[in-house]
Amino acid sequence: MREAYGVVGAGVAPRKVIEAGLNDIGVSSVFIIPWYGKVTDGLEVVYDWVLDNGAIFSIVAKDEVKDPPKALASKATSVMVVQDVDAHIVRTLKEREVQGMVLVLWDQDKEKYSVEVASMAIDLKLPTLELTNGLVPIILNDSEETVVEDEMPDLGEASYDRETLEMMPSALVKRMAKDKGLTPRSKEEAVEMLSPADQKLDEKSLIGSVIFLMRDGSEVGFNGTQELLQKIFDVVSSHTSAW
Repeated sequence: MREAYGVVGAGVAPRKVIEAGLNDIGVSSVFIIPWYGKVTDGLEVVYDWVLDNGAIFSIVAKDEVKDPPKALASKATSVMVVQDVDAHIVRTLKEREVQGMVLVLWDQDKEKYSVEVASMAIDLKLPTLELTNGLVPIILNDSEETVVEDEMPDLGEASYDRETLEMMPSALVKRMAKDKGLTPRSKEEAVEMLSPADQKLDEKSLIGSVIFLMRDGSEVGFNGTQELLQKIFDVVSSHTSAW
């Protein structure tokens, strides 16, 4: 089953920011996009991207509003009309066999609404990322204020261990590195730069790289020492022999 991403909200950000996030996710995933009754600047970027890239998407439209544009609706796998668009998208992602992720178009002018939408997704334990801010994970504290917003330069390398960095979208990891004045040429370099000191690899001991091709078509790769690669080989071999 393909990974699914649901877009909620109607906030605005530079086109290149939203497009970079969607490009990082890629067209191997499926998307659920909202229709609130009109084309907003932020959603226009999303609509253009799914159409221009031939992405697989469905539409959840608000009841009793103007229908989605025909050019958009005709390319959708389905158009579901509901009263609460955001709640329907979040529930759909939660009920999938493989739970999806929520992409929030954060609206600075409607902060309370954005917090409510993000809280709804986070309460259901769905990964919730800010599409208008480089796919930064949204974290809410007890007072329902965003902890991760535009404070990327202050996060610090120690905020994430190596394993977490390797699982993050490449655009986010590279942006974190660049915000710290670093110049990574790839996600792997960015992970190495941002990893805590005790988790950095000695370049002299590196002997190769491993790339995992996920079912959704995405790739996760990292460099390894002889000891690490041997452990991976042993695990793979044991599982293979068990089959």
